[in-house]
Amino acid sequence: MVRDDEAVAESARSPVENIIGIAVGFALTTIAGGWWAARLQERSWARQNEVVLRQAEQERAGAACQELMSLLDRRLYRMQRLLWAASPGTGGAVDLDEIDRRRQEYVEVLFAWNDHLNTNLSLVGSHFGDDARAELDRLYEDFKRVGRGVETVVRAARASEDTTATADMVAREFEGREVGSLNDQVYQFGLVLMGQLRDGRVGRNAPDISAPRSG
Repeated sequence: MVRDDEAVAESARSPVENIIGIAVGFALTTIAGGWWAARLQERSWARQNEVVLRQAEQERAGAACQELMSLLDRRLYRMQRLLWAASPGTGGAVDLDEIDRRRQEYVEVLFAWNDHLNTNLSLVGSHFGDDARAELDRLYEDFKRVGRGVETVVRAARASEDTTATADMVAREFEGREVGSLNDQVYQFGLVLMGQLRDGRVGRNAPDISAPRSG
């Protein structure tokens, strides 16, 4: 029988080519699989890093919120205590020594307040956005307004004047949740900050964060 040389050669080459094809396919699959696995790992790391960053932002914003609200409440309460001391009691008289003690307490919280004026504005703007920073700025002005009213009552009390009417008017700023009162404004401001904390709208996710002005 005469053999077909080309068929024999083709038969001899087929196993080799098959092996080469398998090897190339395996190599390509390995490379592609490794690349895809690396991509998945990279995405997983990115997600984990994002979670860590957001948790850190939440913690920093929460700490800033707690410290600021504590300072607002302290000044609010010290102002109210000073007003009470300067308001006539049932006997129509005031205790000047008590006024001095409570005014000293008020002055102490004023130092803490003034020492952090711009710091607190910057922290609120950075953590909670421009609207929250602007609201804190408005609160600053209202605290000054009510503080001037309290000081007016104190001066009148020291001069032995009747402070009943003036003290009653200023006292409305501290009582209950009357809309527009200083007490209510502090309460509403705290609700805004804590609502953003709850919803995760702080740090990079806070609304309307301004970049520092250049120049």
